[in-house]
Amino acid sequence: MGYLGEKGIKVLALDIDGTLYPKRMLNARMVRSMVPSLSLAKAFNWARKEYRRVQEVYPTTPENREGFLDRQAQLVASRLKGNKTTDQVKAAVDKQLYQAWERSFMSIKAYPEMVETLEQVLSQGVRIAVFSDFPVAGKLQALGIDGLVDCAYSAEASGYLKPSAKAFNFLLDRLLVDPDQVLYMGDSYSKDCKGAKRAGMHSCLITKATYKSFPEADLVVSSWKEFASLVL
Repeated sequence: MGYLGEKGIKVLALDIDGTLYPKRMLNARMVRSMVPSLSLAKAFNWARKEYRRVQEVYPTTPENREGFLDRQAQLVASRLKGNKTTDQVKAAVDKQLYQAWERSFMSIKAYPEMVETLEQVLSQGVRIAVFSDFPVAGKLQALGIDGLVDCAYSAEASGYLKPSAKAFNFLLDRLLVDPDQVLYMGDSYSKDCKGAKRAGMHSCLITKATYKSFPEADLVVSSWKEFASLVL
């Protein structure tokens, strides 16, 4: 019996970028999104890091995606020169980044054996959920797994980003299972594994750095093939 059966896992929850497809594809698209405004892209990257730093101290209002986008735009605006309003910055971020990513991510390719593994997971009666910091958009269709996924959410809809407990609790509220019945898999130890563990979930890290120590990861795998060998 694999990990899913041994631990009584009812839901396999997944990050997307770097977990379902190689991170180099994400990085290439991030670089392209720096055009036409490099300053906007840099300010956005800073704002995401700053958001994570302050989100536990200063709650988002309202706690939904609209509240998230407003605060994110305020942070971006604080790094830009000029006197653009929050609404203007929000519109610029949406056009240059979110809309561009939605188009470019339609060409991503899944990790080897990822689709086949998820099909086997489903055959064991385990539901599959997706939970990513960024909007899901058409990524599941591009990866060929939209018919396998029971539900998909962006952490932005919670008003917070991973590893916030509020973000993971947003997911748990919608899965309607106990935290210890969820295995969360991601490629970021700090965001995915630590966040999932704090919420009471099991965690799996997919990384090439398997020689390192990741004490808050219940499983550490280097590929989907290895993941399948351990959990099924």
